[in-house]
Amino acid sequence: LTARSLPSIQSDERLQPLLNHLSHSYVGPDYSVQKNTGKISLEHIDALSVKSFPLCMRQLHKALRDNHHLRHGGRMQYGLFLKGIGLTLEQAMEFWKKEFIRGKVDADKFDKGYAYSIRHSYGKEGKRTDYTPYSCMKIIMSNPPSQGDYHGCPFRHSDPELLKQKLQSYKVPPSGITQILELVKGMHYQLACQKYFELTHDVDDIGFSLNHPNQYFTESQKLLSGGRELKKELSNSGNSQQKSNTQESMNSNSTPTSSNTTTDAELEGLEAYFTED
Repeated sequence: LTARSLPSIQSDERLQPLLNHLSHSYVGPDYSVQKNTGKISLEHIDALSVKSFPLCMRQLHKALRDNHHLRHGGRMQYGLFLKGIGLTLEQAMEFWKKEFIRGKVDADKFDKGYAYSIRHSYGKEGKRTDYTPYSCMKIIMSNPPSQGDYHGCPFRHSDPELLKQKLQSYKVPPSGITQILELVKGMHYQLACQKYFELTHDVDDIGFSLNHPNQYFTESQKLLSGGRELKKELSNSGNSQQKSNTQESMNSNSTPTSSNTTTDAELEGLEAYFTED
């Protein structure tokens, strides 16, 4: 499979079961173990969303703050990401409740219609499965957002002109926007996100293969805190090979490498509790 053949492959109904399975295949930590549990302050989330959230999560956070609501796809994607960066169940409950009450949902409706789903995602209800945050491949390969949705991958699912406007509003330099749009045009969505990381962190090369939103957050925090030094000594050929390997494994999605701890059946169980708008 090649990246350029992805759209036609996705439209082939015969391959959908395989693609759905591959969308859960991911190499690396599943972020179900929260090393920073309780260390993230709710008061700092707005600032963190600007400095250390990947574009997909920054978009969801802004939509939530603007609209005081997210539909179920957005709540699943963003809620599990927040869980992965260290929000406790109590913090998550407070975060979502305060925001939804600012909209059209009163406290009683929230407790009856939404609180259970949050507890469920933390493994406190139902089968008590410890659901893991979505990987980049899962987000890219899942159902695309429809009108009124904000989930998905902005590099994969956004209109290029709208993506350009969003990047401009986030002060990404014109030359950087051009590079990102070229990567998007070539369907190199995760490399586009890596370029976004580099541009927003003012580095030449991040020195790792980006394949998870929570990895983006973790590496950003390490870099901003001085806990991680970029490998400047890497040769250009080494970096090129690394990015080539990254693209092969992430965009072509040709070989399942390891399975996410959340099975399709378990995920469907979680989705059942997030279907209310």
